Amino acid sequence: MFRPGLLGLLALTLTTAACGKKGETSAPGEKGMSVEEADRKRAEAQKAAKADTLVSLANKDLASGRWASARERAKRALESESKNADAYAVLGAANWRAGDYGASTKAFKEALELDRKNFGAAVGLGRNYQAVGDHKAAIELQDTILAADQNQIDPLLIKLWSYYAQLDAANAVKTLDAVFKLIEPDNPLLPLLQSHAAFMRPLEGKGELAKVDGAKGTSDLQIDPTQGLKHSGATVGGEYTRVLLLELREEARIHKAFADQLKLKEIAKIKTFGSDTETSIVLIPEVKFGDLKITNIPAIVDDLSTFGLGETPGVVLGRQVLSKIGAITFDFPNASLELQSAPPTAAPAGATAAQLLMLDLHLFLVPTVPVTLDGSEAQFYAWLGGSYGTALTVAKKNYLKSGHLPRELDPLDDPNAGLKMVYIDQAKVGDLGVKGVGGLVLANTPPDGGLAQVVELGGFELGGYINVPLLKSMKVTFAFSQGQVFFAPKTPGK
Repeated sequence: MFRPGLLGLLALTLTTAACGKKGETSAPGEKGMSVEEADRKRAEAQKAAKADTLVSLANKDLASGRWASARERAKRALESESKNADAYAVLGAANWRAGDYGASTKAFKEALELDRKNFGAAVGLGRNYQAVGDHKAAIELQDTILAADQNQIDPLLIKLWSYYAQLDAANAVKTLDAVFKLIEPDNPLLPLLQSHAAFMRPLEGKGELAKVDGAKGTSDLQIDPTQGLKHSGATVGGEYTRVLLLELREEARIHKAFADQLKLKEIAKIKTFGSDTETSIVLIPEVKFGDLKITNIPAIVDDLSTFGLGETPGVVLGRQVLSKIGAITFDFPNASLELQSAPPTAAPAGATAAQLLMLDLHLFLVPTVPVTLDGSEAQFYAWLGGSYGTALTVAKKNYLKSGHLPRELDPLDDPNAGLKMVYIDQAKVGDLGVKGVGGLVLANTPPDGGLAQVVELGGFELGGYINVPLLKSMKVTFAFSQGQVFFAPKTPGK
């Protein structure tokens, strides 16, 4: 699995909790009321005050990372006052931290039904929409908050992440300029935003970026067994090269020697985030996979030999470009790649659909899908594309929640690393059933460095990995703009 280092970084996430606390609730006056009416009003005020106190405590829990306590307090607040929008907003934030996308989204929507301008719910739901590729909805939601006050940095940042992901240079620069007027000079996000600005500003006026032409294209496919990196042959600027399709990265990259060979003109200098060395931004005129081509691709000039694939790829296509393609099918058993410009209208033949969350950690992205084990209803999200040697790797907590007993992990096979080899009778990746596979349980806390990074930078708890050995038995189709991935098992005899 490709795991970028933290670069000595801070957490870059927004802690989405209820904002805009309600005013103090005073006891109702009794003048002109019956005794029963006064008692009812007083009881309602007491319930509202109790709910507000619980919401306040839940927000403090979230700030301290105690999401389980925050979730319970939010639920208790709703028991006291069922129409408390702030309590729903806290519940949405706590469920996100717990790794429960569905419950998080539901709670945020409940908050906005009660209060369409609830700040915490709007920002949190915007982030959830981005995870499933619905950037239009994420942006529109922030605009409802900004209509009342343009000088609010969190909704502006949500808009920025969407514009950046979509290569919308004009709106990204406009939003960056608004953010720079508000952000404090010691804000730890500032260097990242400056890097984003350096990348986007020279792209204004350069026409449609990463434009897809043609209905369908095909090529060969290889996957690196140690890192899970997927690469294919393509014609770039008239020259054949290997192209790495890497959804974990945002921007496209081009190898320096290859950019020099193509005589690409530099359009700007940039220091990428975390680097003190200047490099160039260029526009790749065309990347062609069979009959499908992508034109006018902004790319950072880089040393791509560090990927260690045996041969140096000429180009890396990141999420900005890949999300412009309607469907990308990695047929691992048959070593073939198919790209379609239009998103799928239904699951491909023999395939089942699963929700795809792209967790945007701003340093890198993490593709995740829901998994269940051994008939349990305890669903968790797993990193799609792990590099452990087993089919599935599961955090101890999720393994036990799936109905297994602690004694099954005793003794550990590697006590120092906290590893236990297990056999998983059945699993579901999305709705695709998988029977009889090798598994690995991560017994340490945190389970490993990769999952710890997701919690630190994305505030979302993952329960494990779907590794290369399992992926290689499937045909996997990504539809980034729809927040979906489709899995089809290997066809017998092929």
